Amino acid sequence: MEKLKLNIQMFAYNTVEDRALSEHRGSALLSKKANGKYSLFLPVEGTGENGSSPAQLDKTAIGNKQATSVEGRKENPQKNLPFFVHRDNLNILEGVEGKVVEFLRLLPDFTGFKYSGKVSYMINNTDVGSLEQGQLTITPETSDEYVEDCYDLVEDTAVFTSAIDEVIELTAASGDNHTKVYTLTTDPADATITSSSAATGVATATMGTSADANKCTITAVAVGSAIVTLTAAKSGYNSFKRTILVIVK
Repeated sequence: MEKLKLNIQMFAYNTVEDRALSEHRGSALLSKKANGKYSLFLPVEGTGENGSSPAQLDKTAIGNKQATSVEGRKENPQKNLPFFVHRDNLNILEGVEGKVVEFLRLLPDFTGFKYSGKVSYMINNTDVGSLEQGQLTITPETSDEYVEDCYDLVEDTAVFTSAIDEVIELTAASGDNHTKVYTLTTDPADATITSSSAATGVATATMGTSADANKCTITAVAVGSAIVTLTAAKSGYNSFKRTILVIVK
């Protein structure tokens, strides 16, 4: 039953309508966390290539009318992965820029490939009418290691499944636009949600109690801007954060 549950959650990477989740059904790019488990690294549009075709080495000999070839060594090329540019993804990338990270490319049947690589990223040119996109580059420092059974290596991530704005505007004076209330949902549904404001003198973020525990109320306090962070967490799961820029006028 637990394996079935985990497999369903892997498929949720594709079914959850959230800009921050991978589009790849049952596949994901995971990274090793402090507890030794691998969990969602970054919501990306691809998982990258593993391995490469061996180089072809030509050999000739005097008297042979036709050249022949032998198999050379395999390369371990850089992995270039597109992602959508927004604050939450950039916060993750800034935390690992220039560092070596242990990765696991997970496949739908719980097979996968482990490797370590140095992380860098860039933001693509923005065209009129297009989405902001960037490119994550992983330069491998170890060869790919095939893992037949990744089940015990993987820890699911508690994620938000409800729509959350990147930026909201409120007014400092009491009125219709003085507060913003979010009714939040998560996967798993019983994840604990917490909220915090980086500038409580500008805006506060409070969670409800009892039956309204999934409601977050953001209240304007004074003119300025503040980052509100929402966190979904559950024991046995990796936590996940979403942020909102609150502008108070």
